[in-house]
This record gives sequence, structure tokens and C-alpha cells, in this order.
Amino acid sequence: MLKLSHVVVFAALGVLSVSHAYQYSEIQTLKQERSQATQTLTSNEIVSIVDQRLDVAEQRRAQDKFQTLIADYELASPRVPEDRLVYGSLNARLTMQEFSDIECPFCRKMHGGLKSVVDNSQGVVNWEFKHFPLSGHNPAAAMQAKAVECVRESYGNRVAWAALDQFFEKTRSNGQGVGDLPTFARSMGLSGKAMKLCLQSDAHQDRISQDYREGSQMGITGTPALRILDHKTGRDYLIKGYKTPEQLTQALQQILGT
Repeated sequence: MLKLSHVVVFAALGVLSVSHAYQYSEIQTLKQERSQATQTLTSNEIVSIVDQRLDVAEQRRAQDKFQTLIADYELASPRVPEDRLVYGSLNARLTMQEFSDIECPFCRKMHGGLKSVVDNSQGVVNWEFKHFPLSGHNPAAAMQAKAVECVRESYGNRVAWAALDQFFEKTRSNGQGVGDLPTFARSMGLSGKAMKLCLQSDAHQDRISQDYREGSQMGITGTPALRILDHKTGRDYLIKGYKTPEQLTQALQQILGT
């Protein structure tokens, strides 16, 4: 008599050897694999196999979500001059330069609002991301800033924005990070090996340090902070702290009206 525990084993394992299906009938193959499963696998091994299958399924769902997210950032050009991180039309009149820290909770809260401002600006506003990792959030903040640049280098500006979105969504904030960065890259369907090699190199350190110095010279000491550049008049405006999309839209309209 087939025991209930065996039924659970067979349901969890499925077909263990696809190649046998080409040599025997389906029933014969299932009988053989059923016997092998009950005779050779321990309960720990069964749990391990099930966990592996669940991990694969979860990774596929994450990869599918990431591909959809890339499409959501269609306003980001695949490549941008000077390797800048820019979302929106490169010919926009206004640029919101955001000095941001991925580990900053208020940056995380404002991230989606900045995107909505650009999405609704009809090409008048774009958004440039500047790295400003705070010392209290390091090393996670600095390493994740570098990871975003690694993605941009390998996959381009648009994919980097989608990755940045995922960093903000998944981080535990305040220096806790997203965990192992190569593993996080693989969860998005990106190369974990390329991420590891990039992080181990000196690549992008100058870019991140330059962004930080630039913000410091403007008097920025915390995040988020925005410098609004008006490319028509040559003026710039500094806005510090968290702002809602409505507050940002109002500020931008005032600049356009001057």
C-alpha cells in the first residue's frame, strides 16, 4: 500500500529524470523513480530539493518583475552622455539633480514621487541621480551606490534606473542594505559574477566621490537634496529635505514662471 508520506514525496519531487521518458513509457518511468525516491532520499534531502525549486520559482518571479520595471523606465535613454544617470528627456528645460543615499528612508519615500513628476512633465523636466552616501549609512550606502554604477556600466542607463528602484524597494534602510550584492544582482536576472568583479575593482569610486564633493560644496549635509537647474535661464535652485510630488510640482511651476 502506498503511504501518505510517499505521496507527498512524489508530489514534491516530480519527475527526477527527464531522459528516462524517452526510453520507457510514462508509467514505467514514474514507478522506477518512485521506488528510487522512497529508497534513497532522506527527509532532509527531500526538503532541500523542494527548497531549491521554490528558490528557482521565486527568482523567476523576481526576474519577470524586473523586466516589467525596465519597461516602466522607458523615458530613460539606454545611454547618456558622460555616463550620467538621467531619467527623462535629455533636452528637458529643467533638471532635478537629486543628491541621494540609497539607505536614506526619506530618499526612499521620495523616489517614486520624483518619477511621477518627470512622467507628468511632458518632457519639460528630467531627473539626474547623484550619489551622496552618508557616513552613518556606510559601508552599505557606498557599496550600493557603486553597485548601481556597475549596473549602468554593464547594462546602460535604463536598466540602472530599474535596479536603483529595486535597491530602494528592497533595502532595510539606515545602513542595513539589501544583503549580498552579487546575489541581489542575480535576483534581477543580472550577472552576479560581473557585479562581484566590478565591486572588487576601483571602478566608479571617482564618480561617487565627485558627486559627494559637489553636493558638499553646495552646502548639502543630508539627504534628500535637490538642485533644480534651469537650462534656459542658467539659474539653479537648492531644495533640501523630503518633498511631496505636489510640493515639487509647485516649486517647478514657480521656476518656469520666473
